[in-house]
Order: sequence, then C-alpha cells, then structure tokens
Amino acid sequence: MKPEVDGDAEAAPVTGDVIGDTAYSERFVLKILLKLANLDTLKDEIKDKAFEDDLCILWDMTAEKDVVLFLQKHDVLKLFNFALPVIERPRIIEIIVGIIGNMCCQKEVVNVLTRMEGLLGVLIDYINTDDSLVLMQLLRLVSACLFLADDTELDIWMDLFKENGYSNALYFILRNSSNKELLVTALENFNTVCSYCNNEQLRSKFFTHFIITEALDSLIIAFTELAVNQKDRFVKGDLERMLVVSLQIALNLVGFEKSSEIYINCTQNVLTMINVILSYYENKLVVHKEIETDLVDIVESTNTIVQVLQGTCDPEKYVHLGYSIWKATCSIIKSDKNGSSFEECDKDELKEFVYKIKPALAILICNYLSKCSDDNLLKVLDHIGSDYDNIIALLEDDVLKTTVCNRAANYRTRLKDNVDS
Repeated sequence: MKPEVDGDAEAAPVTGDVIGDTAYSERFVLKILLKLANLDTLKDEIKDKAFEDDLCILWDMTAEKDVVLFLQKHDVLKLFNFALPVIERPRIIEIIVGIIGNMCCQKEVVNVLTRMEGLLGVLIDYINTDDSLVLMQLLRLVSACLFLADDTELDIWMDLFKENGYSNALYFILRNSSNKELLVTALENFNTVCSYCNNEQLRSKFFTHFIITEALDSLIIAFTELAVNQKDRFVKGDLERMLVVSLQIALNLVGFEKSSEIYINCTQNVLTMINVILSYYENKLVVHKEIETDLVDIVESTNTIVQVLQGTCDPEKYVHLGYSIWKATCSIIKSDKNGSSFEECDKDELKEFVYKIKPALAILICNYLSKCSDDNLLKVLDHIGSDYDNIIALLEDDVLKTTVCNRAANYRTRLKDNVDS
C-alpha cells in the first residue's frame, strides 16, 4: 500500500532542477534510476530502508504527468524490465508495479508498455503470486491499461491473458481471498476486463477464456464475502459501487448464447445475489426515502439476467422486493402532490425516476408471473392485489402481456367462482 509522502523526505530541488511544472527534483529521480540500473549493487540497495522510502516517494510523484513524461524520457520501463527479474523482495516489487500502474494512467505509456513483450510477461506473471499487495497493484495496472488501450492493444492483452492463464488466477483470487481490499480490486479488474474486452472484435476470445462455470461461481463467492460477511466494513459509497460492479459482471457473463447452459448450476446463487442487491436498494428507497438513479439500471440488468438463466424461485427472492419498490414509486407521486418527503430531489428528477423505473419493475414482476408455478402465481397476484391492472398496463411486450393475462384470468375466474358459491 502506498504511504503518504513525508515532504521532508524529498530532496528539495534547486534552481533548474525541477521536473516540468512540479516542485519535484530531477536529481532525486535520476539518483534512484542509477541505483536500479546497477545490478551489481541493486540486491544490496533493495535491503536498505532508505532506498525503499525513496521509491515510495517516486511512487507518489508519478501521480503527476510531468514526472511520468520525465521517466519516459529516461526509458524507465526498459530499466524496470532490466531490474525486476533480479528483485525478489515483495515490497519492492509492489512499489515498482505501483509506479508502472500510475504511469499507465497516461496513454503514451500504455502504448509503449503494450509493445514491450518481455516486461509485460514479467508483470503478468505476478498474477500467480500469493502477495496480496503485489496482486492489488498488478490488477490496478491491468485495469488502467485496458481503459486506455486501442483495439489492437486490447487484442494483445487478450492473447497475454490466455497465454498466462489470467482468468483462472483471477477466479482463484475471487474464490479464496478474504482480503477486502484485494477482493474489491479484483472485482473492479474483472469488471474492466468485461467492459473493454467483451466487444465485437474480441467477443470470441473473451468467451473462450473467461466464460467458464468458475467465472460466475467465483463472482458469487467474492460477492458473498464482501456484501454479507464484510458489509459493515464498507462506507456507503464503496458498498454501492461493489454491488453495482458485481451485477455488471454477472450481466456480461450471461450475455452469450450458451450462458444458460454453462451456468445452469449457478442460477439459485445468482438469484440470492440479486436478492441482496435489491434488498439494499429497496431499503434505501422505502425506509430512507433516498432516490438512487442507478436503481433503474439495476432492475433492467436483473431482468436480463433472470430471463437468461430462467431459474425458478419463491417470489420473496426478488418479486416481492420489486413490488415494494413499485409501491414506493407510487408514494413518490402522491407525496409530491402534497410536498415531497424526498427532499434532496427536485420534482423533475423524481418524475424522470418514476417514468423509467416503473416499466422495468412491471417487466420484472410479469416475467416471473409468466413462468412461475401456479402456487407462486397465486401468491404474487394476492400480494399485488389491485395494482395488477396498473402493472400489466405498462407492458409493451404483447406476447408477455397476453401470457400473463391468460394465467391471471384463470386465477380470477376461480376466485370469482369461489366467491359466488
């Protein structure tokens, strides 16, 4: 983990010694680079706490673009390629990988690094280390590169992933780690891989390397560890980010023709994950009266995942939660007429939220009604009561509407017969 910089530890630059528009010293950086370049003394240098401290300062300095460009001017990536193979101390490896990760926030560095097959090989091999701090910096580096890579560079990364068994190593981390920071970083990396490598050009390679049974299993295990076992260790914003990222990954994994077949044994666990996510946002909306615009995407993503996996479950899993959110949106409209209790949102934002969320919730509820058992059909229809007509009216899918109406009509006919008798 990168420490905060002690300003007194940095060599004060003299006139003409500064890097670009920063207050950092060229001489200080060059002194570090010279030490890295001397393999005869490097093994002794890396044991020196002062050298480690200097590297940490350099790590912090690479948040500045001018420093990154200065390092590039002096071919620091070639220097790291030269030095890394002889460095065995995990802390020094962590710092150097962290420095490269910071540098990869600049497009020109990503361009250069992607062409350095040797250094890429050294770096990606760290995916197999058992040092969590090194792993976090590597995952961060890979995410930064994918974010800025062009199509040709993404192709290189996909080949590199395949050659080095990247997906298996990533899934191993997700399944076996209990380190909160590492799991969050791994999920962010997985999401970045899905977002940038699952495109039209690379879709076949992505499917071959990443779409295996272990993918969804690993996601769910990591999600459970974070969202259930370690939930209290999160601040609100970070927890919500993790929930959304997990759902986005699941959405990417089920987006293939054979997904339902590959993940047939994962369905119930996925529905449990959806239950945790919807429960959180239902509580946020219903109890705390907080509008979350991401909830529209969450419900729409849930619709897609549920339709692909076609799993059956009790309505308590997600349908009743969906209906609770539906009722809350109705109360938003009513309260808005009499002075909204959702004080942080303006009227236009509230209307926009309701306009988008209600059709998505209608699809969620009606898809379930079209496929669930007769017993669960009766449970849900009893639960939603007179809101049934309003829900069904929002459906644009005529086939789905007809299917649900036919099933509901049979229920209502039996109900009427029982009342008449």
